[in-house]
Amino acid sequence: MINLTSVNKSYRQGNGDYQVLYDINLKVKSGEFVAVMGPSGSGKSTLIDIIGFLDQDFEGSYIFNETVVSDLNRRDHAKLRNRSVGFVFQNFKLINNQNVGENVGLPLLYAGVKRHDIHVRVNKVLDQVGLTDSYYKMPKNLSGGQQQRVAIARAIVAKPSFLVADEPTGALDSATSKEIIKLFKDLNQNGTTIILVTHDEKVASQARRLVKILDGRIQSDEEITNEDL
Repeated sequence: MINLTSVNKSYRQGNGDYQVLYDINLKVKSGEFVAVMGPSGSGKSTLIDIIGFLDQDFEGSYIFNETVVSDLNRRDHAKLRNRSVGFVFQNFKLINNQNVGENVGLPLLYAGVKRHDIHVRVNKVLDQVGLTDSYYKMPKNLSGGQQQRVAIARAIVAKPSFLVADEPTGALDSATSKEIIKLFKDLNQNGTTIILVTHDEKVASQARRLVKILDGRIQSDEEITNEDL
């Protein structure tokens, strides 16, 4: 599904260039649960921006489901992002003056889905993330873990090809973190492709594959057998 070959990324800095990624080669198959781990400044966020179609300015090849991403114009690149990837962030990014259902239904609203169909699909996905009967609740009345579940529901409601979860447990306590990671594992077992970005080795160990990045280079890429958080 995702195939990066010899990807390099640099930024203009003063009179010279600052290179962030060096010769990245990475493949992710449909149905995988991959953790990308590295310290701050390692390049993992830049890599995820490229994978998640947030950054098209790089050297090398990115082929997504037979589409050559670098060949797309800005409009088609944005369309590919909107229909292919769901994002989950550390700080939830919910709209506080809209209820849970409205937050979750936003991707469907932007896609032109009828309001009745949005309501049905939103309730179904809220059931899936353990928030049955939460449609009309306001985000401010939910715990951090519940708000992250809302964010996950929003990310999957339009049935994207894959999820990018960027430090999704960073703002949560350890017990709630376990619940959220279990939810990701359950979603993955039901076929959702997940790319989880973290600096926490305990969180990364719950994926089925671990890619470690340091100083803009992939240091290792291996399967994980540990099932214990």
